[in-house]
Amino acid sequence: TSIISACYDASLLERPVKQPGRPSADQPIQLVGVGNIIGWKKWDLILEALSRLEPHQRACLQFHIWGPIPDLPEAQVFASQLKAKLQDPSIGACFKLHGPTREVEAKIRSADWFILPSTNEPCSVALMEALALGCPALVSASGGNIDIVKPGCGRTFTPDDPNSLAEALKALIKNPVPGASPEAIRQSVSHRSATVVLDQYLELYQHLK
Repeated sequence: TSIISACYDASLLERPVKQPGRPSADQPIQLVGVGNIIGWKKWDLILEALSRLEPHQRACLQFHIWGPIPDLPEAQVFASQLKAKLQDPSIGACFKLHGPTREVEAKIRSADWFILPSTNEPCSVALMEALALGCPALVSASGGNIDIVKPGCGRTFTPDDPNSLAEALKALIKNPVPGASPEAIRQSVSHRSATVVLDQYLELYQHLK
């Protein structure tokens, strides 16, 4: 059995890593998520976690979610429910749905942390892109996330558990600095770039000939 990772654009590794730190401790921590607005992505889990935080804790966080709403009935219903919850000003003030974007790299560079709350995520390309740019990630401890996010390169929370995510956010507020440097975060996914994965496929094809 041969298992070959999904991959991301190798040219990301030739660009500068995202510089760590926030301009001011008074500014909210910026968390960016990228992906379709659909139920299995679990964006609503973030809202449930935020509702478990104190107002002064929510003021320390800003979530920016970028992605389209698929033309599927279940996605339309989910998006409507999500937008209805955002009518609560205590939640809507720190959680923004921005719609689709073609500037994923720029959005990740604007973040202090990347967030991926989905439970069944086999191998997220957006997650690998974020790490390749040196951005730490907050992810559910499930699917491919466990293998992709190495110690020091991010933090995890219990899948489908808003209380666990809330506790992870509290810990992030206390210490938003990851254990690894941006360069080390990038290095942790260098073996998943398209160039490396192509070589792995070529090697496999040669073996099967």
